[in-house]
Amino acid sequence: MRNLNVIGPEVRRLRSRRNWSQNDLTIKLQLLGMDATRGKISKIESRLVWVSDDDLIFLARALGVSVEDLYPDYIRCAKQLCHAIDMSKASRFGAFIIGLIGCSQLGAAAFHFALTVPLV
Repeated sequence: MRNLNVIGPEVRRLRSRRNWSQNDLTIKLQLLGMDATRGKISKIESRLVWVSDDDLIFLARALGVSVEDLYPDYIRCAKQLCHAIDMSKASRFGAFIIGLIGCSQLGAAAFHFALTVPLV
């Protein structure tokens, strides 16, 4: 099955680091104004649903991180961003494979540049 988002494992990791249950995160998101349920959080973490731009912002705020921090390192430092994203969506092991191949840290400037390049 093709994964529908790349942030799910990072959301789970950040939530777990805070010792929050999925229900705890759901409540925090609801207080911020997001239409969230525990089931939706579970599906995001399992990469079973697409995540909207609005939901990215809500998740980042609730978790106390930047939107960039929701993306795994192999996406942020990829030399070929499109390839890294495609590989991560192809299978649950995509992130692991990209991580093994290795990539140098390109820094926040490169990530910002990648976000500002219009898609054709």
